Amino acid sequence: MPQQPRRVVEKRYLVAIPVPSLDINGRPLDKAEIDKWVKKTLNELTECFGGAMPITAPGTNILDRQILYEKDQVVILSACDSRKAFLRHRRRIEAFAEEMRRELRQYAVFVLACPSDSFLVEIASGPEGSP
Repeated sequence: MPQQPRRVVEKRYLVAIPVPSLDINGRPLDKAEIDKWVKKTLNELTECFGGAMPITAPGTNILDRQILYEKDQVVILSACDSRKAFLRHRRRIEAFAEEMRRELRQYAVFVLACPSDSFLVEIASGPEGSP
């Protein structure tokens, strides 16, 4: 199989939103509810930044001296070109996080946004924009 030309695309700002598996009282959320929010978060970050990826990420959270083990937590990762590109969508992401907090009965929703040395290795586009 012949090797296709590739290009490296720098993504200098990482954005991540965890989708919880427990509510504010440490009770498990319904799997359908978690799945719905994983899809919603994937769609939201894709609309903002052109793509997103879910990663299973069991977590330990401490809330009011109570340790919560979230074995079914999923973190949705995305990246954009710069902090400026992230800031263009920040209010939209804040509103999205507030909706998630309310609907999934959370004390808070953490949105991680930070500088990154991330990049994509992708097939170089042809003259018509297709691989």
